[in-house]
Amino acid sequence: MLFFVGTRGSNLALKQTEIFLESIRKKYEKLGENHPQFEIKIIKTKGDKILDSPLSRIPGKGFFVKEIEDELIEGKIDFAVHSLKDVPTELPPQLTISAYLERENPADVLLGLSREEIFDRIKKGYEVKIGTSSLRREFQIKRIFGEKVKVIPIRGNLDTRIKKLERGECDALIVAFAGVVRMKFDNLIKDILPPQEFLYPPGQGIIAVETRIGSEAERIAQIVNDKKSQFLGILEREIVKNIGGGCNSPFGICTEIKEYDNNDDNDNNNNKVKKENDIAVDDNKFILYVKFEAFEVNIRFEDEFRISSLDSSQIPYIVSDILAKRIISKTKR
Repeated sequence: MLFFVGTRGSNLALKQTEIFLESIRKKYEKLGENHPQFEIKIIKTKGDKILDSPLSRIPGKGFFVKEIEDELIEGKIDFAVHSLKDVPTELPPQLTISAYLERENPADVLLGLSREEIFDRIKKGYEVKIGTSSLRREFQIKRIFGEKVKVIPIRGNLDTRIKKLERGECDALIVAFAGVVRMKFDNLIKDILPPQEFLYPPGQGIIAVETRIGSEAERIAQIVNDKKSQFLGILEREIVKNIGGGCNSPFGICTEIKEYDNNDDNDNNNNKVKKENDIAVDDNKFILYVKFEAFEVNIRFEDEFRISSLDSSQIPYIVSDILAKRIISKTKR
């Protein structure tokens, strides 16, 4: 059976689609079965067509996914491959995200100049032009480097933005680590911006595969789903859904999961630790770190939670606890 896979036409989008298809092929090979046949269909989206305006000035949401979702609903394609950060938190009722692929480092990176080089130029009195079209990045650039940097609006696919940097339209460029690595532009990275200091958009670094609910494509996609990526992807999207924001609104987040070592806690009650932020109090296996900020409305939050598993059913309780606090809570780490 032949399955049609919808994607945008940029080199990065096509690379991400190939990553998904290769992961399917490898999974079927492990099972000793013949993998399905796929045909890629390139679909142009609103975000691909409007390149002369920042996303924050374009009305609506889903600039990079709606046209692809429309073809998925109509049955013209079977899979839609997206960057999760581009997918609106509300999906059409017929569709579901069937696979969250293993997350690449979600951090942003500097191309062209390192942080040290930018500070050095500022100290010497030079104006530094940093390229980005993201309000989230603009807020954080000003916070880190001050008002002496000039933010240059730069849109287009990754290849285009790098060419603009090389032409001297800006001195430095801030882009996602994941895209740079997937396109093998690693040699251009001057600095990785620590995610806890420079927050990223919800879902960054995760390739999402959307299908029709109940379809054979849904079953196929689920075999390459990564539980950790799914948990963090859903959590980040639920937070932004409840707090407000999106691709065109300045909202940044950082989430991390690490295994919890009961030996670090001097509690001898059969490994049962009960503390304020426990979501599931028995046999806590993981520590979940959450930090986010809605820049324009000055909502900030930072805290840790102990959780027993990466079961997404825990997420509503975590989000509920966050909403109850709503104010930044500094955690000793």
